[in-house]
Amino acid sequence: MKDLFKIIGVPETADDATIKKAYRKLAKEFHPDVTGGDKKKTERFKEINEAYDVLSDKEKRAAYMRLKNAPVRPDGMPEGFDPETFAQTFGGQGGVHFSSGGGVDLGDMFASLFGDARGARGGGAGGGAWGRQGRAQQPRGSDVAGSLEVTFAEAALGTRRTIRAGGGDKVEVSIPAGVESGARLRVGGKGAPAPGKGGVPGDLYLDIAVAPDKHLRRSDGDVELTLPVSLAEAALGAKVQVPTIEGSVTVTVPPGTSSGAKLRLRGRGIKRADGTRGDQICRVEIVVPKGAADDPELRRLFEDLARRTGGKAVRDF
Repeated sequence: MKDLFKIIGVPETADDATIKKAYRKLAKEFHPDVTGGDKKKTERFKEINEAYDVLSDKEKRAAYMRLKNAPVRPDGMPEGFDPETFAQTFGGQGGVHFSSGGGVDLGDMFASLFGDARGARGGGAGGGAWGRQGRAQQPRGSDVAGSLEVTFAEAALGTRRTIRAGGGDKVEVSIPAGVESGARLRVGGKGAPAPGKGGVPGDLYLDIAVAPDKHLRRSDGDVELTLPVSLAEAALGAKVQVPTIEGSVTVTVPPGTSSGAKLRLRGRGIKRADGTRGDQICRVEIVVPKGAADDPELRRLFEDLARRTGGKAVRDF
């Protein structure tokens, strides 16, 4: 059974952040756009994606660890292996599959985990209908790679897009919430047609590019915004309209707010896989009026303000 931790280059005790960091480094190194389509490196890229698909998912990772540490049966399968449970855990919903680096279908996952063990006893527990052996005997069309740009809001909330696939057919693609630039979406069976009769088409792979937003930035599951406020708004308080990924909302600037203060809009951030959402954080930036020192009236007002407040900020250095 393949050691997925070794493929990613992390210990079995690695946390999610460590696994994600190691995966991203390898994915950038072996991405076909970087390697120029080198076959060995492309296979390595696919292997990295398949390993990450399992290790980044708590349920799949737990199931993998149970199989990895189980005694091996005479047919080459781990003790306790059950095809139906395996299918439910690793199989996905069919059609479009997604992970941070690429989609993995059931046959791919079975082969990735068990390698040649799938051939035991006439195809093994996972051969037959959904193992790779049946597919390997059929001619298969080439995989097709493309790119798909989505807006910042679409990436944060998820969306559906209709695109033209390899054969010119229209295909509806589901973009999962929280997707990041560099992610790879797999659309099964929508690549180039198979050569000859009786074959199966290849797959379509879409590299996702998230267009930057003019005002909003992503920080893990949160959205950040720089919020300019005037001296008067900061001193006296104000209600200000700010953009979010779902449109404009009102945020309250409390009286006496300092530059650098963070105003939090809860639940206005990136959608997570568990249905929860991050927050939007508005970082206050006090803006001094242009030409204030050159306007006699404004200068008089600032001088009066300086006399009343001591003229200097409180500093701890």
